[in-house]
Amino acid sequence: MPPILTPQKLGQVVLESVEHGAYPDSEHVASAQLPRDAFPTLLAGIERARTEVKAEIRALSRAAAPDVDSWIAQAKQLQADIERSRATAHDIVQQAEAANTLHAGVHDASGKAALLKNELAFNDTLTATLERIKQASLLLDGAQDAALEQDILGALQKVHQVDNYILHLGPFRDTRVAGVLQKRANQLRDALAETATRAWGLLLAADIPARSVTVNDQVDNMTLPMVVDALSRLGTLDAALLKFQKAFEHAIVRPRLTSKRKSNAVSIADDTIAVSSGAAPSDVVTDVRHICEFLSKRLPASISGPLCEKLLPGVVSRLIADWLDPSIPVSLDHLGSFQDTLSSVSSLARYVEDLGWPCKELHEWVEKTPRNWLARRKEDALASVRELCSQGLRHKKEVERVETQMVSRDDAIMAAEAGEEADEGWDAWGNDEAEKTSEAAETKGKQGASHVEEEDMDADAWGLDDNAESKSEKGSKGNPEDEDTDAWGWGDDDEAADMPKDVASQEHSSKPNGETGRSGAQERELTLREKYTVTGIPDAIMEVITRVVADAQALAHPNFADSPVAPAAVGLYSIPTLILAMYRATAPVYYANDAAGNMLAYNDSTRLVDELRDFLARQARSDESSDLPPSSKPSSRLRLDADLKAIESFSKRAYGKEMESQRTILRDLLDGAQGFNNCTTAPFAAECDNAVSMTADRIRDVAEQWTGVLSHSALLQSLGSLLATVLNKMIVDIEDMSDISEEESKRLRELCNRVCEVSDLFKQPGQQGDMTGIYTPNWFKFQYLSEILEGTLADIKYLWTEGELKLEFEADEVVDLIEALFADSDHRRRAIADIRRTAR
Repeated sequence: MPPILTPQKLGQVVLESVEHGAYPDSEHVASAQLPRDAFPTLLAGIERARTEVKAEIRALSRAAAPDVDSWIAQAKQLQADIERSRATAHDIVQQAEAANTLHAGVHDASGKAALLKNELAFNDTLTATLERIKQASLLLDGAQDAALEQDILGALQKVHQVDNYILHLGPFRDTRVAGVLQKRANQLRDALAETATRAWGLLLAADIPARSVTVNDQVDNMTLPMVVDALSRLGTLDAALLKFQKAFEHAIVRPRLTSKRKSNAVSIADDTIAVSSGAAPSDVVTDVRHICEFLSKRLPASISGPLCEKLLPGVVSRLIADWLDPSIPVSLDHLGSFQDTLSSVSSLARYVEDLGWPCKELHEWVEKTPRNWLARRKEDALASVRELCSQGLRHKKEVERVETQMVSRDDAIMAAEAGEEADEGWDAWGNDEAEKTSEAAETKGKQGASHVEEEDMDADAWGLDDNAESKSEKGSKGNPEDEDTDAWGWGDDDEAADMPKDVASQEHSSKPNGETGRSGAQERELTLREKYTVTGIPDAIMEVITRVVADAQALAHPNFADSPVAPAAVGLYSIPTLILAMYRATAPVYYANDAAGNMLAYNDSTRLVDELRDFLARQARSDESSDLPPSSKPSSRLRLDADLKAIESFSKRAYGKEMESQRTILRDLLDGAQGFNNCTTAPFAAECDNAVSMTADRIRDVAEQWTGVLSHSALLQSLGSLLATVLNKMIVDIEDMSDISEEESKRLRELCNRVCEVSDLFKQPGQQGDMTGIYTPNWFKFQYLSEILEGTLADIKYLWTEGELKLEFEADEVVDLIEALFADSDHRRRAIADIRRTAR
């Protein structure tokens, strides 16, 4: 419960709070209750305090009364001052208001004055503008009058002044009046441009159909300088020059420089230049100089310079391309006239240079004369090769190849058997050398067949590669295609084995009866000759190469020391390489048109290589006595070894390609027999007959096609290789048959005999004996196969043990054939055992 204080104490606390604003510090006093009966006491205390304060204030007032009076007096004085200041301020305000009125009047008067000035300025501007418009109109009228009087420059001057007047119209430029003036000025300018252009065309009259250009001095009181000035002011001079340039080119330049007619010539008569036909022939360089002279003299310098800067490059380009380059002679006999041409071109270049016109191309052409001449020679040589390849195939001829070999007496006998000629007699050989060459040749023809059979000599007149040709078909899967050889000796291991071999002196001395050839046989030089067919290409190419080398030698001579093309002499030695490369690149296309094209390519390449080597040898011998410097001798400059190898490779590819093509055809034909299975059952029997017949006919067709193209020995070797392919496939197909009935074996023997009929292709006229075995590696194997097909077990066993069957067949091959031909029996098993035992 809150404490209760006495009324006196509460009154004291309240009074302190009123007087001093103090809050009781004691919580006891602040939270004390204020009963109703304490109010009278409180009010009485407050009233006493009020009375005391009033009494105190009165006492203080009586003490300060004099000071208050002075304050009142000062306050009244201050109020009077304020009143006077207010009156003064009022006067100032009145005066300020009067000044504003004056200022407003002045401003109004200034505005009116400025307005009057603007009006006066506008009137002046309007007057000046109207005056300009009037002057512009008068100038346009004057320009029209001047135009009517053909005074183009005066009219243009006035139009230019009108443009200036219109430009200075200021804000009036967008008015209708200014637009009308501008339109009149443009129309007049267009009319003047048309007049100037028409005058230009009349002053510079180009008649393209008549091929003439006339430069007139004056037309309608207008001269060319006047028109040039007018067109320049109008800004159409460049377009007019371009138009005249084209017209001049069509009328003069092209007819003279493009036409190859020698009767065309440039003629100048007074103010006209023309290209006339039927006139006296003139030099084209001289005509170009006449053209330049005409333009420089008849045209003002203001247009002749710009015109020729655009015209001359085309003229010079046509001159060089159509006349100067073709005029470069291929033959040294025409170098004199070419030097005259160079002098004319140099004179023309100096003349044009003196005129200040471009002539850089002419100087460069003269400076590059050696290079241009060499390029011309190369171009002519390559074009000649293309033409030779195109036309050379039409001209075929028979040539002879002669080769000398060191051979033994037995080789010489074989050469005679093959129908070859021996340049020297064999009477010096052995103890019985008393016989002459003719007698030996007569006896050799009679002994041919028996000698081959008894001695098993494996050689021909041009030297078959014994290592390749003497190979027997070991095993049923042999590849006779690898045995291809010919008579020319291309025994290159890196190339296809199709290539015929060179004339070789080797021969097999092994004999079937075990005898050996006579050791220490004497050797003698033998010259062998064979003929074959070539086209006109090799000789023509050699003619071109010979001519090039002869020209190079001539240029190295002191007589040509001052010749402009003398520096190109060394470059001529690169042309043979280009010729041979062009031949290799283009010849296949032309040879493809001939049925025996590949063989002709082979023959041509062979002859070309032989002639090139002979030429290089002759040149080397000639250079030994030449007085030319060593560096200028052809033998030191001609480097054709790589090219000769490339030609040889080309010939090998041509031969190999043809052989492979024919082999593929033969294999495809034999594939029609389907491995000779069911060769006795229709319709397979007819298919086998057709396949074998077509294969044999194909070999005969090829022989007929190649006869006369290849040399005889090369022909026999090529046919032998093709026949070997056929025989090998038949051998493989027959050996692959697991079971062969008696009827099938007879049928197969008939088919084999039909293939063997082509052996007549290997017989030479007047020759006795069969040479097929020499040129066909697996011929004897095929013959033995025919014997096996119809032989008995005893026959086969005898051929194996006593005959030469083991030289052609492996034991496993013979065993497989026996198992396919004969039924299983003790006799067959014993025969097989004997064959296996004797094979070891």
